[in-house]
Amino acid sequence: MATSKSIALTYVPADCGSIIPGKSKAPQAFRDTGLIPKLRAAGHTYVTEHHALDAPAQFTPTALKPGGVRNEALNVQVCERVEKTILTALTTGAVDETGLEKQIDVEGKEKGGRPFQLILGGECSMLPGILSAFWTHHTTHTSPSARIGLIYIDADTDLSSPASPSSTGTFASMNMTHLMQTSGALESMRKFSRPDGKAVCDCQNTVFFGTNMALSSNTRDHFAYLFEKGYKVVPSVAVARAPAESARDALRYLEDRVDVIVVHLDVDAIDPGTFPLANVPNYTGVEFDAMMGALGVFLASEKVGGLVVAEVNPDHDPGLEMVGRLTGEIVRMLAARREQ
Repeated sequence: MATSKSIALTYVPADCGSIIPGKSKAPQAFRDTGLIPKLRAAGHTYVTEHHALDAPAQFTPTALKPGGVRNEALNVQVCERVEKTILTALTTGAVDETGLEKQIDVEGKEKGGRPFQLILGGECSMLPGILSAFWTHHTTHTSPSARIGLIYIDADTDLSSPASPSSTGTFASMNMTHLMQTSGALESMRKFSRPDGKAVCDCQNTVFFGTNMALSSNTRDHFAYLFEKGYKVVPSVAVARAPAESARDALRYLEDRVDVIVVHLDVDAIDPGTFPLANVPNYTGVEFDAMMGALGVFLASEKVGGLVVAEVNPDHDPGLEMVGRLTGEIVRMLAARREQ
């Protein structure tokens, strides 16, 4: 398999989707652990950095209107900026370690190939902008019939609705609601769609991976909807028991259905007992090494075109030991992918 030596890094320093500060520091934390020199040392000659935001997007306490979310306008703006940045990153030139720029065309035909997208945040709710950009780019430059798939590694279903009477107005908890355009999705988020206006996610191109079936916020109604609509859900207990096998099963489901896969890793899918890096702890039973084993299977697939890492809170990691471990694993997996 021919893989690219090019990596496009996009940073999204945002805290605006939840009320706990710290996630906006994640992009710089990855840089501080030596991500770029490590990527280049591993053979990724061409690396670019893209900053989606001019300044961190911070949460502000606001009143909650019925059927709305807190900081809605700012969250939508973040997705707009992310979409624009990813569209650029998918076709940008790449800079090698000498500082020389090399241009990559939209077909990825030049020496470096189409850049692999590595997106670091920040909020999980940046994902609508990312997937909308992937759909737009590939249906324009690859094939009008191109399909984008998603492996959503997250302990939460994120199917909360702003229309629910029990809604707390937390934007991040509604991520899949907006990606799937389910009932109650905000009108302001419908712009992040396929070129034909349909939702970027459906049961044919989406896998929920590492979902915590015992989590109270993952309601019976959420699971009923997913199962009735035919979504593939791989629970955290299965990932903990057999991470690589679970990942291969998820890939088999998607690879025949889509052309390009985006892998989203919300670090709350990793159990905080020994790896408390996530913004909000979630006791999934999936240890760090187990999740890295699954992620390695995903990144070995030639159809995977991007990795999104979200919900990293460096305030939980003052010495950046955990961020450093995660950086090292990502670099190792991308190097192994390139060498296949």
